[in-house]
Amino acid sequence: MELLHQKEDIIAHQYRILDTLGQGGSGTTYLAEELESTKQVALKALSLHRMTDWKMMELFEREAKILSQLNHPSIPQYLGYFQIETPEDRYFYIAQQLAEGKTLTGLVESGWRTSEDEVRRIAIQILEILVYLHSLKPPVVHRDIKPHNIIRGDNGQVFLVDFGAVQHTYYTTFMRGSTVVGTYGYMAPEQFRGQAVPATDLYALGATLLFLLTHRSPADLESDGLKINFRPRVQISEEFADWLEKMLEPDTEDRFSSAQKALEVLQGKRKLTVKSKDSISLQLKKIVGVGITAVTAVTAVTAVTAVTAVTLLNLYKWDILSSIGFTDIAGGNILHIAAKQGNKDIIKQQIAKGADINAKNKDGNTPLHLAIQQDKKDVVELLIPRGSDIHSTNNYGNTPLHFAAHYDNRDTVELLIAKGADIHSTNNDGNTPLHLVDRLDIVKLLVARGADINAKNNFHRTPRQEREEREREREREERERNSS
Repeated sequence: MELLHQKEDIIAHQYRILDTLGQGGSGTTYLAEELESTKQVALKALSLHRMTDWKMMELFEREAKILSQLNHPSIPQYLGYFQIETPEDRYFYIAQQLAEGKTLTGLVESGWRTSEDEVRRIAIQILEILVYLHSLKPPVVHRDIKPHNIIRGDNGQVFLVDFGAVQHTYYTTFMRGSTVVGTYGYMAPEQFRGQAVPATDLYALGATLLFLLTHRSPADLESDGLKINFRPRVQISEEFADWLEKMLEPDTEDRFSSAQKALEVLQGKRKLTVKSKDSISLQLKKIVGVGITAVTAVTAVTAVTAVTAVTLLNLYKWDILSSIGFTDIAGGNILHIAAKQGNKDIIKQQIAKGADINAKNKDGNTPLHLAIQQDKKDVVELLIPRGSDIHSTNNYGNTPLHFAAHYDNRDTVELLIAKGADIHSTNNDGNTPLHLVDRLDIVKLLVARGADINAKNNFHRTPRQEREEREREREREERERNSS
């Protein structure tokens, strides 16, 4: 996706853009210089025009609000939140202190090797941050702890960044219309059910430490059911392995009950206690969220049934979720989730196992629709040759080309047209893809390919009139927000 800003751009007569630090679902973060003090800061930007849904705005504003309330030496200081309006767009910004150093991901990719002692030091520092966050009223759950969101300075100090997925724990489920929040490989099982509690951050920290020890994503390691079998892959003390295993327990009840207790055990101030395991059926019911009555407690079954149960649990976690028909809140299956997250390996695996590449969720969206919605062009290029229907319509009559036009994915628009997408197709409101476009370069592309500039939708509006109506609606909404 095209960047919002380029080097040397001046923002609000206050900041100069120096470089791009990273891009994600909740915005683009830039390295910027404060003009008055010449200090370098991290400037996170979000475009109203490019938002795929209003939830992004809510998450961005929530991030700013929570950051303004935090005060911890290992969380970059909040500097301010502001907005800029132009004739074409409205931009939102969060300014923060710049955390000096490299992400743990960057360190590992550059060949950095670490010891158990250093991993422990990193764990202690992150746990101290979590003790602070989870002690707030209400507790704050980060929900996306991963190597990319932890920065380590040359002096060994670590910082926790990117609070774009943060929530207060009184949110027990996702908001309507939202999807799984987190990063595959580092997400606790309960996050797939739309739940996040303080122990969710402990699991993510454990998975992050596992990445440092193995240099592999936890998702790529062997597992027994939903439990990662990491011990053959690491060379650490038995004591530390036991502690790490408790951090990575699939069931929240078997993890440490708090970051404080995990910290005390790691520092040797408290002994590690291991709870007795529940029956297999109860474990699966708690973790996956559904009852699997075919598997009974191992202690009460015959040897044959026990072997069957163990075989079931030895399946990889995605196999288990897929086999029971796991769906997210939008009714999407594993393929939908992987397409939206851009996980090509899982997509290939699911297709090889016979997953329906054109399956629809509750809104009638196929994996191709969702990949386009998230601007995952590489996933689009993977799905189409494998049989994704470029003419498929969702419940609102939108084809993948409608989505690409609406979400300003110029390259995908061009790709779909080259593959034979119908440029004149209309959705339930009679809109052609051209009706949904705001970006001038995409308008020119569609017109050059034969789109009818005079086509009228069910409201008797041409594409140009539809764009003008959207602009008036945005202005009305802005006036209402300002007046409230």
